[in-house]
Amino acid sequence: MSAAYNASMSFLIRRRLLIIVPLFCLLLIALIVFLFIWGQDLKSRSALISAGMAREQVEDMLGPPVLALNRAGGRGVVLIWTDQLWQLDVLIGPDGRTESVGCKPSDSFCRRTVGRIIPLPE
Repeated sequence: MSAAYNASMSFLIRRRLLIIVPLFCLLLIALIVFLFIWGQDLKSRSALISAGMAREQVEDMLGPPVLALNRAGGRGVVLIWTDQLWQLDVLIGPDGRTESVGCKPSDSFCRRTVGRIIPLPE
């Protein structure tokens, strides 16, 4: 009777694990998707930037850029920010003021993996 009882308990534990583990994974995925949708992404924050803003104002809004490149001919700097969905390029002129803002889909892990399963915003 002890062996039968142990086998029965082992079966119940495995059965519960087969229910709990996928449910936990599903809830974790839902939480991640919720955080992506709920948070203000880089594209929505880029709408707050306008031509003529000082570089310091832009960096206060977005934080430090991931990359800053000097433009050819002393025409200023290109500041680049990225997140899992977007890449934001801000052209800063030689006077330290914003000339233009461009936003395009980033080449990220999220876009290359999740983007194959579900369509992501373009």
